Amino acid sequence: MLPSSFNDSNVCIIGLGYVGLTLAVAMADVGIKVHGVERDPSIVDCVKSGSAHFHEAGLDIKLAQQVNDGRLSVSNTMPTNSRANVYIVTVGTPVGEDKRVKFEALNTVIDSITHVIKDGDMVILRSTVKVGTTAKIVAPVLDKVGVRYDLAFCPERTLEGRALQELRTLPQIVGGRTDSATHRASQLFGFVTPTTVKVRDLETAELIKLVNNTSRDLSFAFSNEIAEVSDALGLTAKDVIAAANLGYPRSNLPLPGPVGGPCLEKDPYILAESVEPFGMMPLLTLSGRKINESLPDRTIAVISDCYTSVSAATPKRIAILGLAFKGRPATSDLRGTLAVSVIRSLKDKFPTSEIVGWDAAVDADGVASLGVTPCATLEEAFTGTDIVVIQNNHEQFETMTIERLSGLMNTPSIIYDYWNQRDATSTKLSSKVTYFGLGTKFAANT
Repeated sequence: MLPSSFNDSNVCIIGLGYVGLTLAVAMADVGIKVHGVERDPSIVDCVKSGSAHFHEAGLDIKLAQQVNDGRLSVSNTMPTNSRANVYIVTVGTPVGEDKRVKFEALNTVIDSITHVIKDGDMVILRSTVKVGTTAKIVAPVLDKVGVRYDLAFCPERTLEGRALQELRTLPQIVGGRTDSATHRASQLFGFVTPTTVKVRDLETAELIKLVNNTSRDLSFAFSNEIAEVSDALGLTAKDVIAAANLGYPRSNLPLPGPVGGPCLEKDPYILAESVEPFGMMPLLTLSGRKINESLPDRTIAVISDCYTSVSAATPKRIAILGLAFKGRPATSDLRGTLAVSVIRSLKDKFPTSEIVGWDAAVDADGVASLGVTPCATLEEAFTGTDIVVIQNNHEQFETMTIERLSGLMNTPSIIYDYWNQRDATSTKLSSKVTYFGLGTKFAANT
């Protein structure tokens, strides 16, 4: 726990989304006094009541405890009489339609800090930014205040659904504008995690975050290309990847599947934008992203061809299951979910079909926000449906009684599982219902 002599025991975290709220709870849990600033009044109300506005295992219990114990408070404006001497910025930095990063929220936050920063305070950026942002955009604004302050970049690298655990175990990258800023920020995060990694400068820390996420995006892209190759050759990608990885230390391929979320769908573009002024285009980085983005159109074309081969009729009802950007660890996060592109492709291919949706972690309003009709249960989603598309790998799709549920579907019909969570050769389905998925050969159940 935090010693009473520690000087940076009062922290203000600005932005209480997935990154900010989990960090706030983790810091409060080790004894740091945390004040959160969030402009969305509905999120402020949630936090004050001790409940999170998103699904994260174990978060509600710890959040309620810290709020009730007085170690975590929240407001929708920057407090002018705060005792905080550390300001941590966790607001989102999305990319626009032009695939360039948007800094409006970050600029607003930095401006708000200029009205409260005091001599000796520290500012830490945790938002994902293009390389050079902290030194070239943030620092000049803060410098105009004319106070002495420390500045550092300490990227968030946790996995949604496992953030509380990983905040306490993952190494924290720390890069400061000065050596003293690096040491100070490292000392603060040292109370949260046992390992801090001090790097040379701000830019190195900024790049590490982009490298980590782009590396993951590329590995998924290669697996998705293997799935396409397997489809062409009539092989099973899941078998190929499993055997290639088994006992072979130089292969660690993930399973193919939809790739999205608030990080992987944008960080490769932020990396590309970072080097654009130097006349470089990271071809491999962008190629991997394009492969992952092309997955919905390619697979929906496969689904259309396969359905046409078993039925001359137009599907009346299509269900998409698992709308969050991932299923394991479970999350309710719809940001960057490839379900949006899957739904768009389905509507293009089957413009007269009704499309319904269900997700174990996303409420009805969230499902409806993607332009599909929400279902209350899995049973409702399967009933009278011609095509079922399983978009993420939530554990319920592996454990559901698919034999019974397939009996609720129209016949003939198909179930397309992006994650191949069942063995297609051994899964017993209702007559004339065919189960297959990404990188597996279609074989009609007749």
